[in-house]
Amino acid sequence: MNAPLQGLWTSRWLVAAAVGLAAMVLAAGAGLALHEREEVLKMEVQRQTVLARVLEEHATRSIDSTLLALRSVADQVTAQTDPEITQAALQQTLASLPYLRGAALLDASGQVLASTEPEERDLVVDLRQLGALPLAGQEAIGGFVPGRSLASLRGSPSVAPAGVGFVPLMRMDRLRSGRQVLLVALLNPDALSTFQQLTLDDERAAAALVTMNGSVLASTSTSDWAPGRRLPADMLALRALRNGAEHGRWDGPGLRSSRQLGAFRGLRGRPLAMLLEVDAEALQAHWLSDARWIGAAALTAAAMVLVMAVLAAHHLRARERARHELDGVQRQVAVREQELSAIFGSVQDLLFRTDAQGRLTFINDRYATLSGRSTQTAIGEPLARLFDNDARLQALFGSPPQRTDDSAAPAPRQARATWSEASGRQLHFDITLVPLHARDGTVSGWAGSAVDVSRLLDAQAELRAQLGFAQSLLANSPLPTSVLDRQGRYVDVNRAWEEFTGRRRHEVLGRAAAGYLPPDEAAVHDARDRELLARGGELRYEARWRAPDGSTRDLFINKSTFADSRGRSAGIVVSLMDISEFREAERATRQARDAAVAASQAKSEFIANMSHELRTPLQSILGFSELGRMRAGEHVRLAGMFDDVHRAGQRMLDLVNDLLDLAKIENGADRLEPERADLRPLVVEVAAELQPQCSARQLQIALAQSAAPLVALIDGPRLQQVIRNVLANALRFSPQGGTVDVHSDIDAHGQVSLSVADRGPGIPEAELESIFEAFVQSSATKDGSGGTGLGLAISRRIVAAHGGRLTARNRPGGGSVFTLSLPPASFGDTSTASL
Repeated sequence: MNAPLQGLWTSRWLVAAAVGLAAMVLAAGAGLALHEREEVLKMEVQRQTVLARVLEEHATRSIDSTLLALRSVADQVTAQTDPEITQAALQQTLASLPYLRGAALLDASGQVLASTEPEERDLVVDLRQLGALPLAGQEAIGGFVPGRSLASLRGSPSVAPAGVGFVPLMRMDRLRSGRQVLLVALLNPDALSTFQQLTLDDERAAAALVTMNGSVLASTSTSDWAPGRRLPADMLALRALRNGAEHGRWDGPGLRSSRQLGAFRGLRGRPLAMLLEVDAEALQAHWLSDARWIGAAALTAAAMVLVMAVLAAHHLRARERARHELDGVQRQVAVREQELSAIFGSVQDLLFRTDAQGRLTFINDRYATLSGRSTQTAIGEPLARLFDNDARLQALFGSPPQRTDDSAAPAPRQARATWSEASGRQLHFDITLVPLHARDGTVSGWAGSAVDVSRLLDAQAELRAQLGFAQSLLANSPLPTSVLDRQGRYVDVNRAWEEFTGRRRHEVLGRAAAGYLPPDEAAVHDARDRELLARGGELRYEARWRAPDGSTRDLFINKSTFADSRGRSAGIVVSLMDISEFREAERATRQARDAAVAASQAKSEFIANMSHELRTPLQSILGFSELGRMRAGEHVRLAGMFDDVHRAGQRMLDLVNDLLDLAKIENGADRLEPERADLRPLVVEVAAELQPQCSARQLQIALAQSAAPLVALIDGPRLQQVIRNVLANALRFSPQGGTVDVHSDIDAHGQVSLSVADRGPGIPEAELESIFEAFVQSSATKDGSGGTGLGLAISRRIVAAHGGRLTARNRPGGGSVFTLSLPPASFGDTSTASL
């Protein structure tokens, strides 16, 4: 075979090999694009899993904190019946939980007894709009309720702008009197939506908090389903939740009608779930954007291979055909080099070529992007000058290697240098140099690249800082904390753990956590750890532990898992809290409470039994004294003696009746039957009844009553008993010939108010509250003019059962003023209360 024919076959084989290599490059590009797609989906799955957990944790903490605050308020409500104390507790709850719209205390009929919104007090709302109410001592979470406050539930279902409403968190409790009350906290869905929006920080994504039946409680603005609407029952996430799944993923329609890639996670112990999704088409578009660059690079590389193969084949044919075509081939090679330079200029890394001394002969357009200057200004400059004249970089060009074997690849040289921008910011580059050898084996130049690793270094520094922070947080935590691996062996413990257990860190690392416990206790903890590692999440429980000093302690143990790089549970973080003193105080408090309740009940039963036993002989004394007065006839002295007996017996009977009333009130046996009535006629009747006492001492009762009706829910006979006690006291302590002022009206707070003012001796400031206690009298009236000390105690309890207040204060110029305040009644109000 002659030389031209041999050159032709050689060039054809070269082109065929180049075509095969180009096909391999294209296949590699396609494989890389598919791998990139899998990486994008994998990263999105990991991101959604983390974000779903973060959003679920936030919603759980918000609900748990609110219910914990309701329990605290419930404890105060059941222990105190003063509405002002309840009001203060609700205000404090609202101030400490900024994601609440408000909080309120309601009775079983829906009447607002106390609220963080003063204008809502005494409103009657429709409890059915809040959802299913909890049983006594239990809690419940309602659905989304349109409106901004409880005032929107006064009648028919509230009409509010779309998405504006609240989620009621409720707790039902029973007062000591047996009366049921409902504590309601209005959770603001906008607070949850805002946190979801900020956490996602992605317009392609959407999130929502939903109930198990699909009702949306809170959602981001990117969701098609506003709060209050219900998702389709056949949604994949809802079906999985109803089938018992605690978390998972779905591919299909979700919070938006288009195809979504989403994750869901149920709230711990709550019939709620957090949904998180991203638009599949947007994710696909993101991948295609990256795939275009990969495809362009693969096509470019394939084109380069084919072009170079064609050039090589052409060169072989040209060399075999004629030497005179060499110049033409060289011109074509120069054109191709310019094309390659253009390709290199589009690469984001810094590509360059230098002479043997390190002066630039070529640099791509990335230089212009970084420096803001033309690439021509860098030609001829030493490479080290671009990178802050780093001497280490210049040293790379020293001692050029000699090529001894054509088949051996040149050894690259590497260094790291900094690039200072005009703004003062420094970029870090990894620089790689490869020598270019001439035909004689000497180095004719260098080719290299500079890769920007600034973001990588920043990420590594941030990771080191986070690891240091985590270690510092563990070491300085006041709670005894330890870290266990999957086999239950100690990985790390903090100083608080060492001090608490009396065991040193170097003694326990690598050993079984429960190895020092008795076998039965160790088995319990190991079983809980296995269960936690299998399902992940958190676990809290209490246990008894024997300390090194021999004492037994009550511990609250909190365990949570942490994941490895593949998302599996890698171990457990265990924190201990010594609650021995709390449990001991709880037991002591319970015993003291039971003792106090038993003592109060015994006292009430004693008073009631004693009063019943005294009434029979007193009735006989009164009867015989009346008979004696009738038969004394003209024996004045004898009649006077019977009068004294009758008065003493009557006074004793009044005392017995007061004792019986007090016993009934304290036992809750005496019930009110209030109805809508005007207060003014009751005051007039009592004033007329006491007119004989006024005539005997030349006293006057000055009535000044409102012209408008003063309507309230009142039990007439019982309220008259209060008015009679207060007005009789005022007459008793008024000087002869004086005036008692009685005034009724609506006060500044909208309450029905009745005040009785006298010009008597007054009440010491320190005793303005104690006079309302049983058997307590003011020191200013212990000269014999006072009564038994029961009238005001009974009166205050009766007023409190009406939902009102009875207070006392001193009158300027001498005397005292007693004020009775009652909530006004609206049309249709009705109630039954227990004293």
